[in-house]
Amino acid sequence: MNRMGCIIHFVGREADVESLVALSPVEPCNIWRRGVPRSSRPNSRPAVTSGLTLVVSDAEFEDLEQQQADAIQFLRAHSSILKNMSEVAGVEHATLDFGIAMRDVVVQSDHFPADLIAALAVAGCGMELTQFPTGRKAKNLKRYRKALRSGQLRR
Repeated sequence: MNRMGCIIHFVGREADVESLVALSPVEPCNIWRRGVPRSSRPNSRPAVTSGLTLVVSDAEFEDLEQQQADAIQFLRAHSSILKNMSEVAGVEHATLDFGIAMRDVVVQSDHFPADLIAALAVAGCGMELTQFPTGRKAKNLKRYRKALRSGQLRR
């Protein structure tokens, strides 16, 4: 599995992908266009939006502090370009997404420093936190998905 700790998405129903690619400060890791399937799998549905994704940090899911440090550095280095990308025709939102591991705790709480929030604002980006199952949780999820696909479970 190709795990990327922190990524930034530029998304919109009518997003001008060519302009986004031309402005991008780094090579996009993912580009998609509305109406075109997002994968080559036979059951893949057409995308309802267009956009692209850039890798901001390849730190592990368990290393949020490193992801944050990488994100601050990336945002500061490219803030004016990212702001321009967020204003490209059709872009509805630009979002910095931290991928983190689900921890085995009653309440999972994560802190984000003020300088990260400030850098996001300058770049015109929002923020989200995506939790991924790891270890035993990931294995249970794989078994669940397999059972769902085989018809053993009903939605």
